[in-house]
Amino acid sequence: MGLLLVITVLILSLAGCLSPVELDANGYVVLIGADRGVNKKYYFTLALQRELAEQNTESEGGAIALACEGDSIFEAVNELEGNVPYTLNFSRTNFIVISRELAEEGALRELVTTSFDSLRVRTSAVVLVTDGEVSEFVGGMYANNDANISKLQSALMLDEEKTGMVSVMSVSRLLEANAEGRFDYCTALGSYDDGIITDMEQKKTESEGKNPLGYVEKGDRVGGLKSLVSGTALFSGWSMTGELTREETVFLNMAVGDFKSGVITLEYRDGSTVSVLLSMGSVKREVDFGAEGVKAKLRVRLYAAAHLADEDISPRDMDEWLTGDLARFLEGRLYEVFEKCRSAGSDAMRLGTELSKRFGSAEELEKFGWREAYRGMSAEFIVETVNVDKYVSERMQ
Repeated sequence: MGLLLVITVLILSLAGCLSPVELDANGYVVLIGADRGVNKKYYFTLALQRELAEQNTESEGGAIALACEGDSIFEAVNELEGNVPYTLNFSRTNFIVISRELAEEGALRELVTTSFDSLRVRTSAVVLVTDGEVSEFVGGMYANNDANISKLQSALMLDEEKTGMVSVMSVSRLLEANAEGRFDYCTALGSYDDGIITDMEQKKTESEGKNPLGYVEKGDRVGGLKSLVSGTALFSGWSMTGELTREETVFLNMAVGDFKSGVITLEYRDGSTVSVLLSMGSVKREVDFGAEGVKAKLRVRLYAAAHLADEDISPRDMDEWLTGDLARFLEGRLYEVFEKCRSAGSDAMRLGTELSKRFGSAEELEKFGWREAYRGMSAEFIVETVNVDKYVSERMQ
């Protein structure tokens, strides 16, 4: 009997340590947004899952938006929790969205370093920078009343994989970049387009018995969300210092080896246009330093195929163009993007990671003066393009 009593007491004490909380007592924040405040330092926008009480609903349901000002995220959370019948839980936060204005002022440092541990935000969360107001961008993300965060993340990753025009980095990479100083952070830059006709707008018109496309005019963008990724935000340390377009992001991804595949369209010799499907082969990166300073040499191997071209172009001419002119064009674009990153003081190509291999520690790299050396760094890009169409045709003969 005495042993049974002891076991019972132990079980009860363990249950007390777990401090169970009812599911409907939590409001799960899936997105944190930060704008410049009017009366206080920041204006925070939080997007929550709508269905709070059901199991496995992290990626389902519509969005609940909460917003208020605060000199810190904690002040805003305390203010908001006074008006909602649940506790705000940040363990499922997947996106951190910050306005370009704040990003350029280096506010990301305060927002990340002072809140992540206390709020228990996962460092796998993705940072997005938006050109306009964050509250507007967040609203555009949920313009279809869809808070399916896994789908939003999948869309970003699919865009990155299929087009190469998106660069997405987690908070953990941001912390790594600023702790070690071997490279600079970059991530997706978003914008809001109120002119986009969403699926929800089409459904609403259809439900009224009208033609869902009856009010669409030529040139209108139809379908999808009002918020979209328009390029890449470049950082130097904690501050945003420049940007790349979606097209330029392709070449950034090539240089770092993150490019998977994508289609580019450019002019052929006779003035016609050719769409080329490119896929990544390999990239070899070397960075060395000497009396003339720091120099990088990148050898990029890509597989190319004519995706759409004039039928009058002979296979031989196309092969010469794909392996010659196209390769030289890609070399030039890679160098232009390198120069743009260097002008912004942003080592988004992560060339410092290659140079750091010649030093024993991050301290030695910093003592070398990598930041100063990067400003005067030179780079050479050597591109080899393999004509996949020719390879396949020769295999078939």
